[in-house]
Amino acid sequence: MKFEFHGNRFRVLIIADTQEGICVNSDTINLMNASLEKAKPDLVVFSGDQIWGKNTFKGNIDEVKRVLSELLKPVIDRKIPFTICFGNHDSEVGVSKEEQFKIYSSFDGFVGVSVLGIDGVGNQCIDIYENNVQKYLIYIFDSHENVKNGYDNVHENQLEWYKKVRDEKAAAVGDFIPSIAIQHIPICEVFNILVEVDANTPGCVKGFGRYEGKNFILNKRLVKDTDFMLELPCASYDNSGEFEVLKEKGDIKGLFFAHDHNNCYQSNLDGILIANTQGIGFNAYGPGLNRGARVIDLFTDGTLESFDLRYVDLIGHRVSNPLKYFFTKFLPINEYDAKEKTYKLIKFSIICIFIVIIALLMII
Repeated sequence: MKFEFHGNRFRVLIIADTQEGICVNSDTINLMNASLEKAKPDLVVFSGDQIWGKNTFKGNIDEVKRVLSELLKPVIDRKIPFTICFGNHDSEVGVSKEEQFKIYSSFDGFVGVSVLGIDGVGNQCIDIYENNVQKYLIYIFDSHENVKNGYDNVHENQLEWYKKVRDEKAAAVGDFIPSIAIQHIPICEVFNILVEVDANTPGCVKGFGRYEGKNFILNKRLVKDTDFMLELPCASYDNSGEFEVLKEKGDIKGLFFAHDHNNCYQSNLDGILIANTQGIGFNAYGPGLNRGARVIDLFTDGTLESFDLRYVDLIGHRVSNPLKYFFTKFLPINEYDAKEKTYKLIKFSIICIFIVIIALLMII
């Protein structure tokens, strides 16, 4: 499919972390519908963790296809072209990413391509034209899954592929083409827009792992007033040098990731707009009614603009599944959060048992 600017703009909508199991949440679908109606994008990119659940799908390909069909219906019904990148949870369902990519390819409107010979599934480059001239490129990277102590990154041979495509296309038109990149797992450099603060600082998030004992907030001078960070960014554990590679020629204007459901921010870092899209899914943890999607407007002059759309603004304060929504507030964010919440639950239970025993003794 050939993509072209409409006027001087091409609009992309990122939908991140739907993270659906075998029962798709109607609130997720409602937010997707509202976001699509508001944005009216030229292209939709699902940026990873579309599905998850080690004990739900159990390798059942038919169930995966059924859920994806239900999840993609708002986009397919509107005949909007779409593509995907994979997250760290997609492959946990017992169906390989290669097999899942084949399922996606069976849906109308899917424009995904998976470049062979490099690591990952779903790496691709999308050309956007104006009068048959390439004016913008969109790179999709597979940032892979979990590694020991954390999360993986975009690998060296993927970056070599990017450089080869970048240079070949630049040679064909006589200059480097403005581009953006989309992947699931954040880069390590995201910590350059954070500030380490005292644990008593309002709104700070607690560090874990290598950041154990530290606390962080967004640097307010570098982000928008409406941006938020409610969890520590779970960036790649090892730095593959991706950001340095993307800065080399000045072609990359924006780098967009997801993964951290509770975070929504954007900041210009060394000439590149880096942005995290909050989770949209209501069957996983998330930032309450600030779940949402991200709009990226690409312009023929090589610039871009980005903003997010939120449930509270598009739909309001009512949800279709209030009980499920209530319980998602208590879902752990990660293994460290799970341990802490388990500890608090045990502590709370012991206190309750102690109070009951004292009350019984007083009655007796």
